[in-house]
Amino acid sequence: MGDRRLILRGGDVVLPDRIAVNATLVIEEGRIAEILEATPPLDGETVRWVDGLVIPGFIDLHSDALEREIRPRPTAVLPTELAVAEFDRKLAAHGITTMLHAVAFAEEEGARFHEEAERLTAVIHAHPERLLVRHRVHARYELTDLDAASTIGRCLSRGWLDLVSFMDHTPGERQFHSRAAFVAYFTRAYGLPEDRVEAVACRKLDRKRDQAALLDSTARALAAAARDQHVVLASHDDDGAAQVAWAASLGVTIAEFPVTLEAAEAAKARGLHVVMGAPNVVRGGSTSQNLAAGVACAAGYVDALCSDYYPASLLHAIVRLHRHDGAPLHDAVRLVTLNPARALGIDDAVGAIEPGKRADVTVVGWAGTMPVITRTIRDGREIFIAGYCESE
Repeated sequence: MGDRRLILRGGDVVLPDRIAVNATLVIEEGRIAEILEATPPLDGETVRWVDGLVIPGFIDLHSDALEREIRPRPTAVLPTELAVAEFDRKLAAHGITTMLHAVAFAEEEGARFHEEAERLTAVIHAHPERLLVRHRVHARYELTDLDAASTIGRCLSRGWLDLVSFMDHTPGERQFHSRAAFVAYFTRAYGLPEDRVEAVACRKLDRKRDQAALLDSTARALAAAARDQHVVLASHDDDGAAQVAWAASLGVTIAEFPVTLEAAEAAKARGLHVVMGAPNVVRGGSTSQNLAAGVACAAGYVDALCSDYYPASLLHAIVRLHRHDGAPLHDAVRLVTLNPARALGIDDAVGAIEPGKRADVTVVGWAGTMPVITRTIRDGREIFIAGYCESE
C-alpha cells in the first residue's frame, strides 16, 4: 500500500484521450482519487510540484534484458537474486511499474536452459515485497523443444506465469531468414562455438521435418493448459497469414514482433493485440531487416510497444512517435500503458490515470532536449526520484 495521501501539482497529466494541462493529481491509499484541472490551494508535506508530463507507469509485455543482467558477458554469470534486485532498481528509473520478464524455456538453443529458466521464474516470485516494481513472468516456449513443455507446465500449476508465447527459431523461418543468419546471431549474442550452433540448427530442422505432428499436438496441449489457468497466450515472429491463423487456433490473443506487414495486417484483422519493439521505433528499423515498427505504426497495425531488450526505449519510442511521426501524445502513451494492460486483461486496475485505478504513475521531465524519468510511483509509493541540476 502506498502513502495515505500524495498530491502531484503543476504537470500536464496524460489521460487516455487527451492532456490535462497544469493539472493536480490526488492519490489516496495507493489509488488515483481525483484529477483536478483547476489549481485549488492544496499544500503540505504530501504535495509534489512537478514540471513535465504525468503519465501512467509503463507496462512492459516482453523484455529479455534480465538475461544480460545475469550474464553481462558470455562467460560471466552473476547470482540470480543479485541480478533481479539490481535490475529492479533500473526498471523503476525507466518508469516501468509492471514488467513481464520474457524467460526463454529453450534448452536446444544452447544458451537458455529449462532448469535455469524455472529457477529464475521462482526467484522472480520469491520475495515481491523486496522489489520496487511489479514483476511478472512471460514464458517463451520454443516449438521444437518438446521437453520444455513439461517445465512450463509446472510453472503454470504454481501460478507463476502471466503470459506464454510460442516461438520458433528454426533457420529459414520467421526471424531467421537463413541458416547462416541463425548461426551468426547465436555465435555473436551468446559467445557459442559455431559448430555447436550448427548442431542446434540441424536438430531443429530435423524435428520440424520428422516430428511435425508431435510438435503441433504438444503446443496445443500446452496452450490448453495455459488457458485453463487463465494465462494469456502470444505468438512470436509470425511472417505471414498462415502462421497467424495457426497461432489463433491455439487461442493466442497477442501477436508479438510480426516480421512482415502481411503478418501484422493478418493479426490485426483477427482482432489480436499486435506488439512491436520500442527499440525498433527508436532505431528506425529492425536489427534483422524485418518489419520496421514505424511502418507498422503508420499503417495502424500496432497496439502496443514493448522494450524487447532495452527498457529505456519505452520512453524514447513514445517521444519519437509524437515528435518525429506526428502521433498525438496521448495515443503514443497508450502504446506502453493502457493498451498493454488491455492485452493482459488488467486494464480495470492499471494502465491509465483514472479515479479508482492503482496509482502507478511516471513523471517525465527534460534534460535539454532529452526526455528523462524524474519520478516513478507504484501503488501510490514513490519508488524513484531524480533531480537534474542546471549547469552554471
